[in-house]
Amino acid sequence: MNKESNIFFSVVIPTYERPDDLRRCLTSIEKKAQAPCPDYEIIVTDDSKSEKCRTLVENEFPEVSWGTGKQNGPAGNRNAGVKRAKGNWIIFLDDDCVAQDRFLNAYADAIHSNPQVKVLEGRIFAERPRRSWAEGCPENEHGGMFWTSNLCVEKNLFKLLNGFDETFEVAFEDVDFAYRFRKLGVPTKFVRKASASHPWRNLGKGDKNWKKKGYELESLKIFVRKHGQNEYANTKSYLKNLVRMLTRDLFVSLFVFKTRGFSNHIHNVFSTILSILFLMKNR
Repeated sequence: MNKESNIFFSVVIPTYERPDDLRRCLTSIEKKAQAPCPDYEIIVTDDSKSEKCRTLVENEFPEVSWGTGKQNGPAGNRNAGVKRAKGNWIIFLDDDCVAQDRFLNAYADAIHSNPQVKVLEGRIFAERPRRSWAEGCPENEHGGMFWTSNLCVEKNLFKLLNGFDETFEVAFEDVDFAYRFRKLGVPTKFVRKASASHPWRNLGKGDKNWKKKGYELESLKIFVRKHGQNEYANTKSYLKNLVRMLTRDLFVSLFVFKTRGFSNHIHNVFSTILSILFLMKNR
């Protein structure tokens, strides 16, 4: 049996022009930080235009496999990483996440204890308390989100589903993926001990925010045209979100954050209204 067939996990880390974040991520997932654990490989798939991330990997992490992405968004970048993967299980970890102690062991223990499970999601927690409504973080404290910032998928299932849909160039590729495997009735599990911290990101221009204005509605349109309205996208759930935004979220934005990032709150309300109008029109 060759070494390649013994690889249990392929940790796929998509990156885009964030060498400092990538360094912290790779340090947290190194063998000296995660051992003892099953055999695994680390794959960096890079959509960067510069050579900074490649140089970092080659100079500081020679055991990591670096390769170029597809330059068409996060879905394509992750798919490019999986194409090089040799492991039986794929772990997606974002380049700005920091894996905690026993991260890999927690996933391995859950897989061995639940052989019927094909998708496992790990805990994602914010590295500090939130300070402004202009900050965003894909927290997942209780499961059910299936964010690709910290997600483990059996490779055979990933191939069966043809990976992430690259039509989603900015967002919703993970929502689409979750909808498709849940529609098949694939068993899933939340693994709290497979934990990773995530920084708060400025949702405005700059601060490494590459997402274009209006991406939320455009992604929703693609999803609804593909799947129709369902539990992930429907008028009722968006109306519920709007009510929350105009009550609890408004209070937090005004009195807890003292209007810090208030323009982002207004943008969220406006974007949600546009989404509701679209959903009502396309019922």
